[in-house]
Amino acid sequence: MTKTKNTSELILDSAQAIVQEFGFNGFSYAHIAEKIGIRTASIHYYFQNKEDLGEALIARYLKNFLYASATNDSETQNNLDKLHKFVLLYNAPVQDYCTCLSVMLSSELATLSEKVREGLAQFFNANLTWLEQVFENGRREGHLYFKGEAEVQAHQLIFIYVRFYLLVDS
Repeated sequence: MTKTKNTSELILDSAQAIVQEFGFNGFSYAHIAEKIGIRTASIHYYFQNKEDLGEALIARYLKNFLYASATNDSETQNNLDKLHKFVLLYNAPVQDYCTCLSVMLSSELATLSEKVREGLAQFFNANLTWLEQVFENGRREGHLYFKGEAEVQAHQLIFIYVRFYLLVDS
C-alpha cells in the first residue's frame, strides 16, 4: 500500500476506532464521515450498509491476526516467546484505552448480522488453533509446562483475555 491510505482503509480505521470505544451499535455513518471529513454517501459507496462495514472490519481483523501470527512463527522459534508476542499483540488496545475489536463485537453478539458473527467465530477459531499449536509445540520442545490438553490451555488464555478486556472496559 502507498504512504497515503485509500478512502476505504480510512473508513475502516475510523470505524474500528469508534467500535473499539463505543461498540458497533454506538455509532452511525455520520460519526465516521465527521471524523475523516467525507460525506456519508462516500461511506455507502464502499460499504452499502453497516452490516457490510462490520463484515469488512472483522475480515480485516482476522487478516491482520493471520499475518501477525505467521510473522511471529517465522521470526520466533521459542514457543514461550511466541506466547509473549501474542500477549503484546492484544496489549495495544489497552494502551490506547479501548477494547479489543473482537471482544467489543462479542459483547454485542445478539445484535450482529449472521455474517459478522461467522467472521467473529472464524477470528476466535484462528486464535485458538494457533494458540493450541504453540502450546503443543512448546510442551513437546520443553519450553512450556502444563497439565492437560493444549486445546484447554488455548481456551483458557482466550477466556482470560476476554475477561480482562471486559473488566477494563467496565
